Amino acid sequence: MKNTGLLFILLFGLLVQAFAQEDSTKNNVFGGFLIMPIEFPVINTKGLDQQLSKYGFPKANHATANVGIGLQLYMNRGITTFSYNQTTKKNDQSSFVTEVEYRSTSFNFGYSLTKSPWFSVYPYTGFKGVGLNYLYREKATDTTSFGNYLQSNLRYKEVTNSKAHLDLGIGISHQMFYLINFRFGYLLPLERVRWNINNNKTTLPNSPEVAYNYYFTLTLGLGNIARDNDVRRHYNRR
Repeated sequence: MKNTGLLFILLFGLLVQAFAQEDSTKNNVFGGFLIMPIEFPVINTKGLDQQLSKYGFPKANHATANVGIGLQLYMNRGITTFSYNQTTKKNDQSSFVTEVEYRSTSFNFGYSLTKSPWFSVYPYTGFKGVGLNYLYREKATDTTSFGNYLQSNLRYKEVTNSKAHLDLGIGISHQMFYLINFRFGYLLPLERVRWNINNNKTTLPNSPEVAYNYYFTLTLGLGNIARDNDVRRHYNRR
């Protein structure tokens, strides 16, 4: 896995260097967009689900699409993106309720292989922190009394984890006063999963592994992008 990550980084660096050397014309572009990324993560929760089923708890089914917010900045052919996604999938049954929260924080940099300010194809690399929060709460019956409720032994379980990754991928975007961006990213873990309780104050040993493999993202945004020459001509006419 580490060798694969080093290979991706090496190829990315060589690709950027090669296109940078061939780019003899200036491409003075600046733009910024407020974005709404919709992330579709592919997560292997087999180990976690086996542990949950063993003790009579429902599986950790997370939301397929996870909505977030962020910024995407264009400086010449460099593309910098920061985003945060968080969505909770709730399963409300008569005797219990589960909530599985997915969250991710991303910071990455890409290099456009095209010279057009309106259309970009770019490899990117960066950091992505990903996590799941699993909550199970058993419900009391609707006919219970106040005293019986206080004496009941209702089960309540909540565990959470987070994991840092090297984020490698490729994106395709079209931008003017709006942004439409598609991305595919592959995640290389930088640490093992650790499940925590008590507001992350206590780590549980022998925690089941969760693999955050890869993801797809559709990003929509509003903002603006302009070439330096166009801005100069605009102000000269005035």
